[in-house]
Amino acid sequence: MQSLLHEHGNIVSRAIGLAFSPKQIYRAIFKMGRGRTFYLFLLLLLQVVSFFLYFANGTFSLKPDTSVTGIIGLLAGITGIISVVICADGEITNYFWGILNNIAYIYVSFANHLYGEVYLNLYFFILAFIGIYEWTAKNIQTDSDRKDVVQVKELTKWGWVALVVLVLIGWFALGSFLKQVPFLSSTLDPHPWIDSISVVVQVFAQLLMVLRYGSSQWLLWIIADVAELVLWTINFNPIIIALWLAYLINALYGYYVWTYKLQKEVKA
Repeated sequence: MQSLLHEHGNIVSRAIGLAFSPKQIYRAIFKMGRGRTFYLFLLLLLQVVSFFLYFANGTFSLKPDTSVTGIIGLLAGITGIISVVICADGEITNYFWGILNNIAYIYVSFANHLYGEVYLNLYFFILAFIGIYEWTAKNIQTDSDRKDVVQVKELTKWGWVALVVLVLIGWFALGSFLKQVPFLSSTLDPHPWIDSISVVVQVFAQLLMVLRYGSSQWLLWIIADVAELVLWTINFNPIIIALWLAYLINALYGYYVWTYKLQKEVKA
C-alpha cells in the first residue's frame, strides 16, 4: 500500500513539474518551427484585434471593451488559442494554458449568465488535472524519452460504435431538454439541436483527450467546431466566426499530428 501511494505521489509530482514548469511552458512555445510560430502569432493577433473591434447593427467600430469582463475575455481568448495549438503538438503544457482559459472563460460566462458554458468549463477544469496525471503516468510506464509529449492510442472498432451511440444519446437527451426547458430564464434556447450537439461532442472530446485517444478526439473537436461555426453564422457574429474557424483549422492540424506524426514517433 505504501509502495503504491509512493508511486502515485511520484507521478503527481512529476506531472505538476511537467505541466506547470516555466521551462517546459517556455520550451513548448518557442521550440516551434517558423511556420507554427507564425501560425500561432496570427491566431493571437486575431484575438487582440477582436478586442478593439465592436460589431453592432451590421457595422464595425473601434471600441475596445476595457471593463474587467472584457479584459478577462481577452485573456480567455489568448490562453485558449495557445492551449489548442500546443495540444495539437501533443505537449502536456497545454493543460496549463487550458486551466487558465477555463478560469477566465468561467468568469466571463458567469458574468453573461451563460451558465451552461460555466458548467462545461468546470468539467474541463476538473478533467485537466486528471489528464495531466494520465499523460504523465503513461509516459513513465513506457519510459519515453520525451516525458512532456503524449503517448497516443486509438479506439477499437467497438469503441467507435460505443462512442457514436453515446454521442447520439447525449445529443437527443440534451436537445430535447433544451427544446422544452428554459435555463434560469423564460426564454427557450433558439437553436437547441445545434447547441446540444456542440456541448455533447465537446464533453466526449475532452474525455478522449484526457485518455490520450488520437484521431477520435480530434474528429469530435472538428465536429464541435463546425457546429459552433453554424451556430454563430446563424447568429452572425464575424469575430466569433473567425475564432471558431481558427479552432477548426487547428483541429485539422491536430488530427494530422496525433494520427500520423505522434504515432510514428511512438513506433520509432
